[in-house]
Amino acid sequence: MAILRRPWTLAGALLLGAVCAVAQSTPEYQAKVVLMDKLTRFVDWPAAGDPQRAFVLAVLGRTPFGDELDSYFAGRQLKNRPVTLRYLHQLSELGECDLLFICASEKPRLPAILEHLKGRPVLTVADTEGFARAGVMVGLVRTGARIGFEVNLAPTREAGLRMAPGFLQLATLVP
Repeated sequence: MAILRRPWTLAGALLLGAVCAVAQSTPEYQAKVVLMDKLTRFVDWPAAGDPQRAFVLAVLGRTPFGDELDSYFAGRQLKNRPVTLRYLHQLSELGECDLLFICASEKPRLPAILEHLKGRPVLTVADTEGFARAGVMVGLVRTGARIGFEVNLAPTREAGLRMAPGFLQLATLVP
């Protein structure tokens, strides 16, 4: 009987460990999804051609969000426009986009991604340490139990995006 329990116990422990890891990371990414929603309220994009066009939020790379983005943005609007989510594996799939979340998996390609987006009105967001200093516009950074913002103004201005002064006072500006 002990022989039968041992494999089940090991499998149960592995499953419980996986569930705990997901449970611990899920609230963080739920908060990051809400922060991305709120962030768009403090950013002005240059006038777009078609005001009826959906607000496109894209994720490039291996998403850390699970189904959080789909659940949260279902039926919602950003900038008074319906939200379209895109999950991309290649930058060539980008097309029109308003906000691009760059995943940690894209670190080796980050310089090429930022070069491709240079001067385009696409708000770049990431939660990987060092990405904002490398040229991503907004970094979602965890400090203890809270999530804050790092902002790199140079690429933001170059893209023609404007951030509200009140938001910038809450953020850490990076060179």
